[in-house]
Amino acid sequence: NQTPLLSQSQKKTRKGGKTVFHLRIRPPNQNQIPRQNPQSPAMATSLPPPLRSRRTLELPDDVMEEIFLRLPADNPASLARVAGGCKSWLAMVSDPNFAPAYRRLRDAPPMLGFLYNYRYTDEGAPYWTSHFRAAAALPPRVRRDRKHWRALDSRHGLVLFDTPESDGHLVVSDLVTGEHWKIDGHITFPDACNATVLCARDGCDHRDCHGGPFLVACVDSVVAGDRRITCAMFYSSVTGKWIDPIFVEQPNVIDARGHSAVLGNKVYVPCVKDGSVVEYNTRENKLSVIKAPFEVQDQKIELMGVEDGMLLFASVVKPRLYLWSMEAGPRGAAGRAQSRFIELGPLLPRPVLVDNTEVSAVGFAEGVGVIFIKTKVGLYTIHLKSKQSNQVHRGYINKVMPYMSFYTGAWEPLPASDEA
Repeated sequence: NQTPLLSQSQKKTRKGGKTVFHLRIRPPNQNQIPRQNPQSPAMATSLPPPLRSRRTLELPDDVMEEIFLRLPADNPASLARVAGGCKSWLAMVSDPNFAPAYRRLRDAPPMLGFLYNYRYTDEGAPYWTSHFRAAAALPPRVRRDRKHWRALDSRHGLVLFDTPESDGHLVVSDLVTGEHWKIDGHITFPDACNATVLCARDGCDHRDCHGGPFLVACVDSVVAGDRRITCAMFYSSVTGKWIDPIFVEQPNVIDARGHSAVLGNKVYVPCVKDGSVVEYNTRENKLSVIKAPFEVQDQKIELMGVEDGMLLFASVVKPRLYLWSMEAGPRGAAGRAQSRFIELGPLLPRPVLVDNTEVSAVGFAEGVGVIFIKTKVGLYTIHLKSKQSNQVHRGYINKVMPYMSFYTGAWEPLPASDEA
């Protein structure tokens, strides 16, 4: 007789007219468990599967390199983590051929962050400080604040600074490599001069502009009696000199705080009123004035930059963001223009769209299609294709200069995630 799993001693109680049994479970006697033949089909199906040795799947180096080449360019820290994985991976991403291949797979450099300026008065005399807000984990030397410096423009991996309260020079900096070049001269009338930095390498696709050469173009307004004259000149890093200025008479004042745009060897700077744009042909050393073929009543239209080979303009008329793309014709003629708009209701906080505070476009990241919108509650980015928005700063910023470049260089200690 087999011993039952339930003992013979059972207690029963009465609760609420119901009989409750208290059963004691007795473990089975191992000697009484029937043994089965290991070769029998029943036994074979009840055994657990045999343990397999765990081995790491090793991929060939060329496959790993293809994976690393496709890591997101807007988060350079991913390459740093790869480099710290093992010696073979470090050698792979440090190879001189890796960085050019990495850049060739992308249409445009990523936005590593953006620059903006604040004017402080905590030391008696007011002074400028240039700030860098990182969109990715970058070394501290890239992200640091620059006291007594004012960022004027950023393009092709370069940043143009004015240092009037420091040493009185213009400075061109490559934030990725740490190189900088001092230029003799500074902005005498900063409220009437628009300065632009651009790569001057022939045939460059602007994916690897490190090391120069570059141009710095300055377009400003001067008053001669009752006449308003626009003056332009540029500095070449090849010659180390400024060329003689050229002039054109036109009634509008150059917008020193506005954004410039570059198409080939032509620099475009905005005027304060009526949507006019001054075209500065640096190769031919000529000036032309373009009247934009569109207008918005009682609202300023801002030159943002270049999109798909055309000049991009923007204006916010609540609750919409209006965009115009315009071809620049020969000798200062306005070409074909296209318009579109984006509803801001789903993208921005409702209070800023219904009150009387200013909402305006203050920057544009070329190549990645990101526009910056200033509101009273902070700075937002809007991706023109995906129609997604993000708050990137809580301050009130009047001008944003996106910094576009690839970072595949040496790394210092990475910042914490809340600093990035």
